[in-house]
Amino acid sequence: MKIKFSRTLSRGFTLIELLAVVTIIVILATIVIGALSSVKKKQAASKTEVILKRTALELENYYNDNQFYPVGEDVFSEILYNSLSGDYTGRGEGEPEGTIYWRELLVEKSPDVGQRSGKRIILDGYGQSIRYRSSLDAEGNEVQSARNSNFDLWSIGADGEPADPNVDSNLESEQTTDDIWAN
Repeated sequence: MKIKFSRTLSRGFTLIELLAVVTIIVILATIVIGALSSVKKKQAASKTEVILKRTALELENYYNDNQFYPVGEDVFSEILYNSLSGDYTGRGEGEPEGTIYWRELLVEKSPDVGQRSGKRIILDGYGQSIRYRSSLDAEGNEVQSARNSNFDLWSIGADGEPADPNVDSNLESEQTTDDIWAN
């Protein structure tokens, strides 16, 4: 006597197989997203370093022509934008009247330019205003500078926060571990 076994073919995945596949996809997606996030952070830091070096270079060019660095009370980069772009009168009021040291700042929709309180500023790789402080105040008196003898130029980094919430006072206490300084 012959016994016949009937086999039914499975036409789909079991619940366990589907859960295993979904778990693997989630793990791979997490790894890829983490890697992309790390790459974006490194890219922003690199861009910030390049912007700070370019700004420092243009400040030296400004000094060579004028025998002083831009002076202003505002620690944000509005004074830098005005001095390096030659745009002393404000955008839209005609041609810049000063020497243009950094022409790309005048390009419409430049990724390195933003606005703060209606004034144009130079942005770092994180989209924050770079910070600038001259070693001289508006009257020509020497101001204590934390890092360099001529000027300080820095970015507050990825967190967007200085250590001291009052960014305009006590420069030495402003540095956090993610701040990026021009040499």
